[in-house]
Amino acid sequence: MPEQPTPPRRDGRARRAAALAGATALAAVLACGCSASASSGSDAAAAAKAASALPASVPDRIEIPDIKVDAPLDTVGLDAQGEMQEPDFAKPDDAAWYKDGPTPGEAGAAAIVGHMDTPQAPKAVFFNLKTLKKGEEIQVHRADGTTAVFAVDEVGTYKKDDFPTDKVYGDTHGAARLRLITCGGDLTADRHWDSNVVVFAHLTGRT
Repeated sequence: MPEQPTPPRRDGRARRAAALAGATALAAVLACGCSASASSGSDAAAAAKAASALPASVPDRIEIPDIKVDAPLDTVGLDAQGEMQEPDFAKPDDAAWYKDGPTPGEAGAAAIVGHMDTPQAPKAVFFNLKTLKKGEEIQVHRADGTTAVFAVDEVGTYKKDDFPTDKVYGDTHGAARLRLITCGGDLTADRHWDSNVVVFAHLTGRT
């Protein structure tokens, strides 16, 4: 697939994250072999009701009450090939923040990834991510003691060969956005999921 636009990153992170721009790079997020994409429109709809962005602070926990997620946050970065590292298979109940992007609550599109399942865990941390509905709450606890609170804008399941990078990671015009990503779709012949579930959310406040 042709290379897609590189997402903006604070503190010069665009250079380090350049290889993430394509769907092939994102496919490496989860070893179940899926990739992410999304439809347009959610950010515009959320703009009028979004809260102001917060200062940067590393996240350490995510809670999603409606699907009973309360999980520690590890980190993932880019590997030697410039692809996003996959979350730790030994920690199926943990999610992971993409550390070369914005922190959740900061201006930009922050990304948190997690497994839907693993060979050892039929139901991993984001197993029920696809059941989230518009307006449901996501809480991300941060190292500075604050909690960034987000509301879901949309949820979709998208084939790995149809990845609109600019929508997922593009310019948010100073607004704080959150993307949650896991596996989804159908199993391929080699037992990999052919799609990703992507949740788009906007910041509504802090506690």
